[in-house]
Amino acid sequence: MSRRLAATALLLAIASPASAEWTKDQRSRFIASCVEGCQSTPDLSEAGRAACPGACSCLADQGEKMMTPADYDEADRAAEQDKMTPKMEALAKHFPACARQASGR
Repeated sequence: MSRRLAATALLLAIASPASAEWTKDQRSRFIASCVEGCQSTPDLSEAGRAACPGACSCLADQGEKMMTPADYDEADRAAEQDKMTPKMEALAKHFPACARQASGR
């Protein structure tokens, strides 16, 4: 019996997608918070402010590749305490590339 369970678990792990989409609410909250933080950056040019929504959408796409909805909830709780999870730190490293992509550079 345990062999069947192990085989089923392995099959599910192989067949499951590498990423897990966040809920619509999670994605919406992430992008809204990201855009607000991005646009409140001191000395950010108007072009930079205009690129914030695209950069944040790109960042959400990256986040969904590396964080499950449960990971998102954990990160959200950590952020409320001004803390970062390891996955949040890894995701933050994608922001410069997303910003460049959004600004067309």
